[in-house]
This record gives sequence, structure tokens and C-alpha cells, in this order.
Amino acid sequence: MPVNTFALHSNFNGNQVAAAGALVERFREWIRGLDIALPPKADLLKQVAEAYDAYVAPIDIPGVPNLVEPWLDSALKAIVLQQVSRIYDNIAAN
Repeated sequence: MPVNTFALHSNFNGNQVAAAGALVERFREWIRGLDIALPPKADLLKQVAEAYDAYVAPIDIPGVPNLVEPWLDSALKAIVLQQVSRIYDNIAAN
């Protein structure tokens, strides 16, 4: 196995995509086993946005001019919220 790969289990032989898929499936099974209701999607996205603003946005990105950084932060926040929304929809559908 190459040095720059990892495997969550020996069955994946360093295949990161397969390992990530298995990790997501294990997370789904864990969520189902808890037998708890998901919070409303709007509330979850609001909490993620607030956490991003509080913990990620204040971090100075090296090499990015301060004039441009707010735009980059907005774009990254939009990507994070989009991915959280997709993950929520995926978990809620299963």
C-alpha cells in the first residue's frame, strides 16, 4: 500500500473512496441506532452558519489579501452549508 493512502479497514486496501463510503454508511447506521429525530433542517443550517462565523471565518488565511478574504470566506461558507444540506437530505432520506 502506498504511504500516502489510508484504509479504515483492511478490506479497502487503501481505497479512500470506498473507505469514505463505508464511514458514511457506519455513521448512518449509528444515527439510526440512536433513534432520535433530526432537528429541522433550517435550524441545523443556522447553527452551522453561526459556528462557521464564530470559529472558521476569523481565521486568517495565509497568502490571501485581507481585501479578498471576506469574499473567500463567503464562498467557503456557502460550500459548507451546501454540503451540510446534502448530508442532511441524505440522512433524512434513509
